[in-house]
Amino acid sequence: MEEKTINVQTKGIENDKKNYKINEFENFDTLANYYIGKTEGVLTKIIINGKEIPLSFYDEIKNAYFEGGEDILLEISSKEFVLIDLTEQSLNYILKIKENMEKFSKEVLLKSTEGYKMLNAIAEGIQSLLSILEQVSVFTSKTLYTDDDIKKISKVINAIVESQKSSDSIELSDIIDYDLPEIVDNMHTMFEEAERLLKNKKSN
Repeated sequence: MEEKTINVQTKGIENDKKNYKINEFENFDTLANYYIGKTEGVLTKIIINGKEIPLSFYDEIKNAYFEGGEDILLEISSKEFVLIDLTEQSLNYILKIKENMEKFSKEVLLKSTEGYKMLNAIAEGIQSLLSILEQVSVFTSKTLYTDDDIKKISKVINAIVESQKSSDSIELSDIIDYDLPEIVDNMHTMFEEAERLLKNKKSN
């Protein structure tokens, strides 16, 4: 009786095709981590039997075991490539915040639900931006922000949260008009430096 196998194709850092017996990997997570460890890269795309699986669904499929006959494509990109992409997306996101600052302020003064949703999204977005900057700092071994920068950012985020709790639309509007632009400008400068460092590292 012929042993069941899975067909694995990799793209990105490593372009390869290989068949494995189903008992060589306990589950999908074991397979993915084998290639991530081998390439020292980042998993950026998963296609199983012709269907792309969003990376946000990884936790839902990681314990899946193989029955045999599966066609799996894993795209594994370099950390550098992923960080450059994230940095470019972050710069675009920051520009959108800048462009809509006046709109945020008006919506908050009107105490609209949309205005509060926007502010919540910005507060969460800034936290995500800090996480990306931290990853770039670790990767490039360069400090992109100071403790004072973090304190200022945290202070503004906390002020947004507290003002929303108390429904103080005047206070929120002042934060958007005076405090938030400084934070956003600083983060824009940090991400420009992050992009420069990553692209310099790539060219060396």
